[in-house]
Amino acid sequence: MVFNDGDFVLINYTIKVKNGDNYLVQETTYEDVAKQSNIYDANKKYGPYLIVIGKSTLIAAVNEAIKEMQPGEKKEIKADPSKAYGERREELVIRVPIKQLKRYNIPLRIGQQVEIGGRIGIIERIAERFAYIDFNHPLAGKELLIDLEVVKKIEDFNEKVRYLVERWLGIPGNDIEVSGNQNIINIGLPVKAIYINDLDSKLQLLVGDLYQYIKPEEVNLNIKVNTKEIQSEEKAKEGQEAKEQEAKPQEEKVAEENAK
Repeated sequence: MVFNDGDFVLINYTIKVKNGDNYLVQETTYEDVAKQSNIYDANKKYGPYLIVIGKSTLIAAVNEAIKEMQPGEKKEIKADPSKAYGERREELVIRVPIKQLKRYNIPLRIGQQVEIGGRIGIIERIAERFAYIDFNHPLAGKELLIDLEVVKKIEDFNEKVRYLVERWLGIPGNDIEVSGNQNIINIGLPVKAIYINDLDSKLQLLVGDLYQYIKPEEVNLNIKVNTKEIQSEEKAKEGQEAKEQEAKPQEEKVAEENAK
C-alpha cells in the first residue's frame, strides 16, 4: 500500500538515542516499554499515535519509512542527525538576564525547561548575571534508532473525527458522538468535557485540526450535561483528591495545615 497525502494513519514508535555503544529509550507509545525503561509518565496517554500523511510534522527518516510500509508492518530504522532533528547549533544557546527570568518566576536551575517568546528551551548553565538557555531540540545532533509500527489506516469518517477529538481533549472515542458529513460535522461531548483544564484553547486547536485535515464548512460542538452526571463527576474528583492527599508524605500534610 502506498499512502497518499491526507491519509489518517495510526503508528506506534519507540525512539532510542545512541549513548556510547548502546541505545537508550527516549520516548515511546508503548506503556510496557516506558515502564521497562524507567521513563513511564502516569499523566501521559500511551497507545497508537495519529498522523496525517503529508501534513503531520515527522522527521525525514520516519516519513520516508512509512511511505514504504503496509498496515501491520514493523520496521527498525536508523536516523543520523540529517534525517532526524539536525545538528546541534551553538547560536541557539541564548544568553538571558537572570533578572528577566526572576520577573516571570522561572526557577533558576540547570535542566529547567522554560518558554520564552513561544520557544521552549532548557537552562544549560547559570553565570552571575545571565542564564544560558539551549533552544536546540533535545535530540539535535543525536543518532537515533527507531522501532516503527504502522498500526492501521483510518478509513471511516466518524473515526477520523473521534481520533482528532481524543488527541486534544483526551476523551475516549467511545464517549464521543459524531454525525454529519465532511461539510457539516456534529460532535457531542460528555459532561466530563467541562472539567478539562484550558478547555477553550484545546477546542480551538481541535477545530483548527478539523479545518486543516477535513475542511468542513461548519463544526457544531455540543456538551451534554445533566445534574446526575455533574454530581457523579464531582464525587469522582473529590475521591481522587482524597487519594492524592492520603498519598502525600506526612511532612507535606503538616506544612499545608500550618499554612492555613
